[in-house]
Amino acid sequence: MLTDTDGRRSWLWPDGVTVALLVAGTALRLWQYLGNPALWLDELAAAHNVITRPLPGLLIERLSDGQIAPPGFLVLSRALVVAFGPSEYVLRLLSLLCSLASLPVMARVARRVLAPTGAVVAVALFSLSAGVAVFAADAKQYPCDVLVILVLTDLGLGWLHAPTRRRLLTLVAAGVVLLWFSQPAVFVLAGLGGALLLGAAAKERRALVLPLVLWAVMAGLSLAYARSRMSPGLASFMTWFWREGFMPWPPRNLGDLLWPLGAVRGVFDELLDFPWPALYVALALIGGVSLTRRRPAEAMLLLFPVFLTLAASIAHAFPFRVRVVLFVVPTLLLLVGEGAWWFGTLLRLRMFERLAPLAAAIPPLVMLARNPPIWRFDDARPVLAELQRERRPGDVVYVYYPSWQAIRFYGERYGMPLPSVDLGSCQPELRDYLRELDRYRGRERIWFVSAFEPPRTAETTSMLAYLDAIGRRKATIEGPRSNRPGALATGRRYLDRPGTYAHLYDLSDSVRLASTTAEVQNLPPSVKFVGVPRCKYGPIIPQVPTVGDVRVDPEH
Repeated sequence: MLTDTDGRRSWLWPDGVTVALLVAGTALRLWQYLGNPALWLDELAAAHNVITRPLPGLLIERLSDGQIAPPGFLVLSRALVVAFGPSEYVLRLLSLLCSLASLPVMARVARRVLAPTGAVVAVALFSLSAGVAVFAADAKQYPCDVLVILVLTDLGLGWLHAPTRRRLLTLVAAGVVLLWFSQPAVFVLAGLGGALLLGAAAKERRALVLPLVLWAVMAGLSLAYARSRMSPGLASFMTWFWREGFMPWPPRNLGDLLWPLGAVRGVFDELLDFPWPALYVALALIGGVSLTRRRPAEAMLLLFPVFLTLAASIAHAFPFRVRVVLFVVPTLLLLVGEGAWWFGTLLRLRMFERLAPLAAAIPPLVMLARNPPIWRFDDARPVLAELQRERRPGDVVYVYYPSWQAIRFYGERYGMPLPSVDLGSCQPELRDYLRELDRYRGRERIWFVSAFEPPRTAETTSMLAYLDAIGRRKATIEGPRSNRPGALATGRRYLDRPGTYAHLYDLSDSVRLASTTAEVQNLPPSVKFVGVPRCKYGPIIPQVPTVGDVRVDPEH
């Protein structure tokens, strides 16, 4: 256990603050979880698999809606649904438990490798950062990735500090088992293995050979299983979708060569939503140098998994981007804590040496105060509830195709099961969407419902402009705007998204109907999906019949 020159008294202040931070972090995660925000797009797709498939189907067959998840996560999620039912609370319970369990493990790891003040900074950032806490209410595997990585790191540090046979067996067994609960655990085990070999005393290295061979075999099986869960087409789509998370190759300029540094900056900026992300990158770099000089074995154990993940992104094997690299956040925050502590040691006064590093935790806390829970992303429930009240017999409800997941899960609660609405199709060209809307010419009441709009496609912009040209907008229902911290894979902030909405149109005015047609309407440029089959992969693509599958006379 780390000690300071003042003896026992030096622990009283960090210990008390650490306990308070863990309590606050627990409260923050429970606040988000109990607030019960609506399931967002990927959660809805994952939840549908867990709810509708028996266990063998989850483990043997490929998941639908472009989903990929480790088998251990699927087994536990399915068990909870079978035991307690398919509510939002149950679907997110495993993520909540992983998120809560990560707090004390993070504190333990911080205390193993950092000075007391640096540990407090790291725990404060981990406990109270909105970009971490939001995943406590996320029915995906990301918070469990964090727990797995922290547990393996803690066990690795424990063996490094006291290399007993029992600790080695525990570490090896944990690695073999946890590989099936977290896909990024492959990087962590590879990094841990390398760090342990280099950091262990010479007489201990021989004991590591067989365990590391076992890890390598199990990691290979885990990778083969994960790869088998994706068709070649889905793999190509995933590479395209996460393209911002891969280093440009070959690099063509200095910016491309510095891409790994920008990727780390993106974690602080687009995932954690920290102000001044460059400051935290600088602190992490300084912390990495400081920790390597002070405790090289521990530094290697922390840094190698991050380096391997970056290497995988350079090789276009794994994206280093937003939520999928949530598991590297504890390491980066530990480095920030070390860097902040190093700056504190430059000060001469003992009080400032302890208090100055805490300034690193202030900006994220300010952001939390400005945007507290409950964090939401395209909450369709208020819109559907109001639409249920306003809808009249004979009204047509046209649902823009990315919204289908929300209607499939929530529609029945509000009298709009998926078969009762007109679900739009994903179309290869913008003008095809207008042709699809032409089938409603002459209708006096048609609702246009949209949620989870994909960015930069110009689809809804073109469709609404066309409806405004050929009809009259009579009413609008708007849901709450997204306030979730962080950004999408494209880099677009959740805060910038429009939210769910429904517009009521009257398309019976003959003058307006004659003013334009789908063939002559002016359209903006659309996004080109180079090398990727349009309208085939991903959770926004309907896997049920759409209006495009049914021929309807536009004159009714």
